Amino acid sequence: MGFFNQRTIADAARQALLFLGGSGSLEEIYERICLHSLYNFGAKEPKTVLRITLDRHCANKSLSVMNSKKIFIKRSNGAYSLIQEEDNKIVSAEYVIKDDEVNLSIIEMKKMAKQQRDKVKQEIAACLRNLPPEKFENFCRIFLKRYGFSKMALTSRGRDGGIDIYGLLKVGIANMRVAVQCKRYALDNKVGRPAISGFRGDITGEYEQGIFITTSSFTKEAEDISFKPGCVPVILIDGEQLAEFMLERQIGVIQESIAVYSFEEDLLWNESDYLYLTQPL
Repeated sequence: MGFFNQRTIADAARQALLFLGGSGSLEEIYERICLHSLYNFGAKEPKTVLRITLDRHCANKSLSVMNSKKIFIKRSNGAYSLIQEEDNKIVSAEYVIKDDEVNLSIIEMKKMAKQQRDKVKQEIAACLRNLPPEKFENFCRIFLKRYGFSKMALTSRGRDGGIDIYGLLKVGIANMRVAVQCKRYALDNKVGRPAISGFRGDITGEYEQGIFITTSSFTKEAEDISFKPGCVPVILIDGEQLAEFMLERQIGVIQESIAVYSFEEDLLWNESDYLYLTQPL
């Protein structure tokens, strides 16, 4: 087997750009690959395959499927260039492709996406803190069912102890009995060590695991005793984690996407169309 058969398309493109002095168009890169037998394309439309590969390895091109190994930069004139190793993680601003109408870099768009995510998390947390206690407990029941727990039921309002919800969690072929306490607290009202100790005392001997859910947060002392050798473990879920879990499982939220377009001239026609267009009439 020849060496060019073991070389990847990205490796071949890198070598072609070295022959070209470090920069060249898609057409020039393809011609050099063929001229020096750097890669044996088996695809029907090799230039399209080459373009997709180049873009996936570009540090400033694709928003969706990108290869972690960044080799190239695509300039505003459409040419591809090699990037230096020291610039492999941070791309100089002069190479960020901008559009006169959109004028947003990939970095700026990611920053906006994070800001929007944080905003939604704040909205979720604020909504949960404003729920009546009974409704918050019912929300926690629904949340846990969506997260994989089964047979989750609310306890009677008059029942003594700190158990608000109980049910099962499947672990392997067995079911683990779990108990949950829900506290709809203000942001500055942290759950302390006594609350965790009291909850553990209520569930010991009847349940294998406890879950303590709050819309606020936990003190360090509470976190330190959530897991103790020989005691029932208590999972702590604060308001921020609760909002994050809801985003991950899309509980009460809708994930929206924005279409991003990129004009690629070689997609206007396939090879047979191109040959037809270049034939004299």
